[in-house]
Amino acid sequence: MLSGCELRLTCQEVWIYRPARGKRSPVSASTARGSYADTMSNNHTAETQAWLDQRFTAADARGIYIAHQPIYGFRNGPCEPSQVERYTITYQIMQALNCLPFTSLVDIGGAEGYKAALARELFGVTTRSADLSHEACNRARELYDVQGDVIDIHALPYPDRSFDVVLCSETLEHVVDLRHATKELMRVAKHAVVITVPREPEEVVRKNIAQRLPHAHIHALDIHSFDFVQTQGWSSISRRMNSRWLAVIREIIEAQSRVGREGKYPQFLYEVYNRAVPHFRRLFGPRSVQASIKIDDWLANGTDSYQGMCFILLRPGVHLLEKPRRTISADDILNFTVPYLQMAPK
Repeated sequence: MLSGCELRLTCQEVWIYRPARGKRSPVSASTARGSYADTMSNNHTAETQAWLDQRFTAADARGIYIAHQPIYGFRNGPCEPSQVERYTITYQIMQALNCLPFTSLVDIGGAEGYKAALARELFGVTTRSADLSHEACNRARELYDVQGDVIDIHALPYPDRSFDVVLCSETLEHVVDLRHATKELMRVAKHAVVITVPREPEEVVRKNIAQRLPHAHIHALDIHSFDFVQTQGWSSISRRMNSRWLAVIREIIEAQSRVGREGKYPQFLYEVYNRAVPHFRRLFGPRSVQASIKIDDWLANGTDSYQGMCFILLRPGVHLLEKPRRTISADDILNFTVPYLQMAPK
């Protein structure tokens, strides 16, 4: 992390590559044979786009847009679950950007424009958002006045080296051709590509591929998944995040009622948890989110318990800044909010 006394560390000292024990060949839709991979390229993109367009028009009973990211603030307004996990991912992305030279950025798979707008706010740079979903791009313009481009990640509509930095967060695990999509990100990046992906269990990926689910995780990735960029002369460094040891703690801090998910925990545990939610909400607030982010940074990078990864891919000749651009805290992210967005009646 780059906060407090740790600001004395250089970016190079913070972003240390820590290899896992032994390589493996994870399950991937692009390598699976005789299954979803043989037909998905013909219809998967269209199905996913339709699914996303519906998702980015979702509203609650009051007509307020149900956010993908916690854009309204912690526990404030309708939002998808796993807010603490999302804050952790965003924090690591901003720390990665904090070590890079750039004045322009595009967020590929940018959803409602949250991270592009936050990067603009923190670093004073020009940003764009791009997404497969037309409706996601509409939300980016409405919420943040961020230009949204409708794109297919496998054929980006930008010239070579169009942006200093290309961000792609929680997107590549969904795409048909992982390597081709990554090379497209590299093509349009002048200096660097910042990527975050989950470390999904192989059995989950196999199930998603077999069921042909739109917008499912169809690649089981690890910290070696982008080593192939070295054959292009690029370098890759990484940080781990979202330790599984803190998974229950994150759920408690978030304190949102949960419906039992098949096969994960016994139903009675959800019932007990839901009864305790009002107490959790009184006990744990934004300071608990900040503490969890700091503890997670230590646990995830000091053990093999990580459930997500943040990568920086550097073009040949490009290096991390010697010192971070500015001080970034969890407060910078938690306090970045917008008013409720009222959706037009359908």
